[in-house]
Amino acid sequence: MKTRELELIELSRTLVDEFYKKQNAGVLNSLSKRNYDELSVSREKILSQIRDEMSQYEDVDGNEMTEEQKDEVLELVRKELWGYGIIDGLIHDKEISDIKIYNDKQIRVKRYGKRMDSGVRFANRADYKNFVTRLLERNKVNLGTANAIQTFTDATQDDFILRITAISGLLTDSGNTCIAIRKIPKEKYTLRALEQAGMFNHLQPDEGRTCIDGIVELKFLSEVNEQFDALFQKMIASKGILFTGKGASGKTTLMNAMLKEIPWDESVMICQENAELFDEDHPDLLAAHVMISGGDSKVSYNLGDLTRAALLVDLDRVIVGEVKEGSEAAGLSKASMTGHKCWTSVHGESCEMAVDKMADYISQATGYKTKESLKQLCGFEYVIHLRNFRIDEIKKIDGWDKNTDSIILKPVYPFEEVVDEK
Repeated sequence: MKTRELELIELSRTLVDEFYKKQNAGVLNSLSKRNYDELSVSREKILSQIRDEMSQYEDVDGNEMTEEQKDEVLELVRKELWGYGIIDGLIHDKEISDIKIYNDKQIRVKRYGKRMDSGVRFANRADYKNFVTRLLERNKVNLGTANAIQTFTDATQDDFILRITAISGLLTDSGNTCIAIRKIPKEKYTLRALEQAGMFNHLQPDEGRTCIDGIVELKFLSEVNEQFDALFQKMIASKGILFTGKGASGKTTLMNAMLKEIPWDESVMICQENAELFDEDHPDLLAAHVMISGGDSKVSYNLGDLTRAALLVDLDRVIVGEVKEGSEAAGLSKASMTGHKCWTSVHGESCEMAVDKMADYISQATGYKTKESLKQLCGFEYVIHLRNFRIDEIKKIDGWDKNTDSIILKPVYPFEEVVDEK
């Protein structure tokens, strides 16, 4: 990095530090929470004042800053105050789904399902500590001894909802706080966009989709993926879906894309830990998130509570973001057995493992034996497994085998190859 560029970066940090000394964290936080019009005016006023301050800065030769240099510094200041500083570019990069910061020099990203180095570094350990402190202050998060692991959501960015997990240096062997950021696009992927990104790797999508008499027969995907398109239509209309795979395999992204295709004449409730699943267009959709007790408050509402509430509401579909314990699995399976169309995700290495894991969760909460717990899952119909942002396999829950006392899983993807007989 050139010396002059480093000087401008250092100047921007100096100006930000001076601003923080003048303004307490509460004032800055209130600026972040105001309505858009007031926020725009406030930001412009602050940046204008900082620009005026730059008139007193000169280089070693006594030259004043050019207007272009002032613009560059102000952009760096804006990123520090309302964005994410040096990682702001990573935050807004549409190809990146996850960012993990281990320390000032080790910043990893996941781009289209592949992990790699970000190419970005903090100046030093103190610079990274300042970043963490300001991130926590802005989101009103206390990362102390009593709550050394915190998960929270930042929905203030224009293009992404950020699910942030902070693990205090009190728990890490290195002593550095680890920050993991999952990015959920506010402008959701369509199934067609996911096809272009390679999630459905059965066949490559058509570049030019043709119409016959002005009518496009396929609803979701390009013509070359006709089998996949027909399967998606069946799955979206089905009794229920289990999405499974490792963390960051694409489960939430695919669920969000499929949410968009739920018919508007159906009533939907989403229950989740963080506001990741959403659809702003559906007229009959309620999204609710958990509430964790904080401070002296003993009041909390978990996913099990939300799922039980869903059973009391006139709904067609109940969607749980991710099942992690028994009460969530038991509540959702109960909903699926009472006529609701249910979707959820669960970590698993295969479709079979996802079913077994859900059954284990149900057993933990209800005391049912494995056979009875597995029967509860007959209210679902499809299991989708993803690996590295691609659909790996899909199986259909095709009833209960009385001879073997086991659930029937019928493979439906990968598709069977059709051999032409000549």
